Amino acid sequence: MANGLHKLTVQESQNAQLGQAGYKYIDQAGTGNTGTASDGVEYVAVTIIESASDVATIATEANDTVNFPNTTFVGIAAGTTIYGRWNKITITGTNATAICYRG
Repeated sequence: MANGLHKLTVQESQNAQLGQAGYKYIDQAGTGNTGTASDGVEYVAVTIIESASDVATIATEANDTVNFPNTTFVGIAAGTTIYGRWNKITITGTNATAICYRG
């Protein structure tokens, strides 16, 4: 991935779109509830792992707000995955945890 997407094969670049560029684990209690992507990297999916209340709130921020407006998703159930292209994701909720996949 160090060479950028334009130096990858078609298969490798499609895999990157599926979040195979790594992930960031965020949680309400320990590691912090906000994931901010490095320059040139975006999160392409977020999966809520768990929440004590079985729901979490996700706020997203994007560089491209025309196609991916900044928004807040309320009441996301544990086990749900949302897709987009964001540079910052914040989760809230009692003991909410999520995995943010880079692409």
